Amino acid sequence: MKKSFLVAAAVAMVSCAGLFADNVGPGLGRIALEGKSGKGWELLGTFLNGLCYNGTFAITFGTSGYQDGARIGMADADLFIAENMDSLAKDIAIGEGEYLDTLTDILAVEDKVAFKTTLHENFSNIYTSSKVSADEVSSRIQAYL
Repeated sequence: MKKSFLVAAAVAMVSCAGLFADNVGPGLGRIALEGKSGKGWELLGTFLNGLCYNGTFAITFGTSGYQDGARIGMADADLFIAENMDSLAKDIAIGEGEYLDTLTDILAVEDKVAFKTTLHENFSNIYTSSKVSADEVSSRIQAYL
């Protein structure tokens, strides 16, 4: 009995892990384990979010780290931008390239040509200096979605 419950709980945790923009999503797990990293912490955070449906409560009432209107998938885009700042800057500067194509895929942009053109035309607004942070670039790119 205990073993089947544990297996069911583990399956539920793993199957729910990718439902939100970040790895844990809103809820008790996000609050309690803020700043932790690694799969074990993420699984624990997802499990805590499943207790008493506090993740659902967080989404419904805007608590526990839920951001109303946040674009799903931006965590992936943020990571991609942070890891590829220089190459992405070069692609946006010329309006095409492998890194820019990958970003449009991650963001699931429908009109890729128009989006790439918009980023190209606004390059100086996105990359304002050589010391611009990945978070700044990401939020500026998101503004053009």
